[in-house]
Amino acid sequence: MRRKVVVVGDEQMALGFSLAGADESYTPEDEYQTIKLIDRLIESPDIGVVLLSERMAENIRDELERISEKKDLYPVIIEIPDKKGPLEDREDPLNKKIRRAVGIDITSEVV
Repeated sequence: MRRKVVVVGDEQMALGFSLAGADESYTPEDEYQTIKLIDRLIESPDIGVVLLSERMAENIRDELERISEKKDLYPVIIEIPDKKGPLEDREDPLNKKIRRAVGIDITSEVV
């Protein structure tokens, strides 16, 4: 079964990823709509990847933490920078997920 790639971000991000082949794209207007949309997407069995704007993710961080504790493998939620670039002074969410799954920080240097 092929799983869909879904984009949740601003209009430019949604348009760009739609042109690149994303199956669906959404541009929620506020935190409430973003939370409701993410809740609906993680319950959908045909969604494999959700590309979520880092800025939107920061606004709903508590909700994303709650979701990550209870959800199955799919969909994978990947936070990506928007047109303004990456957010500063924060841990890479993908590294955090890998560290949680594997139990170690795979990016640290061995001395």
